[in-house]
Amino acid sequence: MPSKARDRQLAKGAERRRQERRRAQRRRAIALGSAGAIAGALVIALGYTILQRDDTNPADATPTPTVSPTTPPKTGPPKQTGTVTAKTKPPATVACGAPVPASAKTPKLQFDHAPTVDQVLEKNLDYTAVMQTSCGDITISLDPSAAPQTVASFVFLAQHHYFDGTFFHRVVDSIDVVQGGDPTGSGRGGPGYTIPDEATGSEHYTPGTVAMAKSSAPNSGGSQFFLITGPEGANLDANAVYTIFGKITHGLDVAKQINALMPKKGYDGMPTEAVYIDRVTIETAKTPKPSPSPSG
Repeated sequence: MPSKARDRQLAKGAERRRQERRRAQRRRAIALGSAGAIAGALVIALGYTILQRDDTNPADATPTPTVSPTTPPKTGPPKQTGTVTAKTKPPATVACGAPVPASAKTPKLQFDHAPTVDQVLEKNLDYTAVMQTSCGDITISLDPSAAPQTVASFVFLAQHHYFDGTFFHRVVDSIDVVQGGDPTGSGRGGPGYTIPDEATGSEHYTPGTVAMAKSSAPNSGGSQFFLITGPEGANLDANAVYTIFGKITHGLDVAKQINALMPKKGYDGMPTEAVYIDRVTIETAKTPKPSPSPSG
């Protein structure tokens, strides 16, 4: 073959190989771009899921522990496993001119499992919780007949001074909610155990209702609770998964005052001023015997 013809053929071959390399590079670039877009979409979706998990419920709070299906339930008295302290600081200004309680610095106990009803509650007794806060007392009539395990856990924790010195970490305008009971103040703390749901699905969250907070997972309640202060609590009726275990009998005005500590309408977050639970005291009284029906 003449040298010129051979040179032209070699040049064509080299050009063809260069074009094939360019096409391969473009294909790789397109593939990497698609993978990056998919990864970006997954990150956005994950972020949205996290936001939804944090903001949908009155209390996405207590993580559900991993328990082996073969692990038998613990039935003895709860055992202390350690303590926790606040992980979030409330505002420096305490509402209503109150001081920071000394108990705010006391670590709160953690337990290995929840108490049983029989270990805490006595039959034929009415239970009342008196919650002393920075802005006044809130008296709650507890309802063991509707939520025995929830009431037993709440009474047990109160008797161990678990709530003393904690602060309300959340107020929500859209559902008239004041939320507390988290010793860490982060919205994710609990007593070291979870309790079963006792909601029936037909609950009505009227003003004065006291209910357990929980995450979206079933049976994820712990120590966090919320108070309904106004009519917007009815917005929760469509998602009636929060166990109602009490009713405010005195001090609803105090709860409303706490709920009003928000900077703007539609707010959901920490109150603008710190409101502490100085102490929760449990009072008991004999259940009144029903009046005899008149004879016919």
